Amino acid sequence: MAVIVVVPSPDTAPGPPRIAAALLSSLRAVRGQVPGADRIKVVEFADLRSMPEPPNAAAEAERIERRLLEGWWAAAVRTGQGRGEPADLPRALAATPHFAHQPKPPEEAARELRRYLTDRKFRHELRDRTQACIGPETQVVVGHALGGLIAYEALCAVSDQAAVTLVTLGPALCGPSVVFDLLDPPPRSNQGEWPAAVRHWFNIVSHTDLTALCEAKLTARFGPGIDDMVIEPRAVTESLHGYLLDRSTGLAVATGLATEFR
Repeated sequence: MAVIVVVPSPDTAPGPPRIAAALLSSLRAVRGQVPGADRIKVVEFADLRSMPEPPNAAAEAERIERRLLEGWWAAAVRTGQGRGEPADLPRALAATPHFAHQPKPPEEAARELRRYLTDRKFRHELRDRTQACIGPETQVVVGHALGGLIAYEALCAVSDQAAVTLVTLGPALCGPSVVFDLLDPPPRSNQGEWPAAVRHWFNIVSHTDLTALCEAKLTARFGPGIDDMVIEPRAVTESLHGYLLDRSTGLAVATGLATEFR
């Protein structure tokens, strides 16, 4: 079983070897423990992306996607990446520094996240596959973007059968309130559930990552105990590869590897 499990967003292009290499590079840079590449498991979802989506209520799907776009635009205005109330919201978002570096336009990103939130079978397939990769030997789980949300929900399902450090990188958990409202398990009294498997939680968000700036500090949603960091990297880091190469990620993962919970 893997010591480190990396949960990318389902649409992530770099393959497992490149992802593992970037993480190992960060660990070497901070002089942390460096496990063998064979002890890093990158969860792969490519085959699940072709699953047919069941018929949805079009109006409800459109409403959720619109709320996602509006939340990202509010973050754009707040951080100086956008101004005013555009007539064409997807086009305005596409012109921001964040989305200009993304492989998918904003409306496709919103559609993928909305599908995870509303397609029960798809959601459980991604979450179950992630959960199956987490075992007694796992010390650190890293989740990026939608993968951060998947990792969180998988760890809630794992319960206390594991004891890990969770490292979320620009996670969808930090996105518009509709994401938080539709969590599984659902929040109670406006408080998200803390996964029993998580002993330490680092949340790292780039100061330009619009999809994770609606509530960049997760302590507001999940309570105290999270090491929230809003970083200002030298280069654009909204991609998984960029986040993994940041020193803050290397330090967070190294801390998890050096901590004995059992």
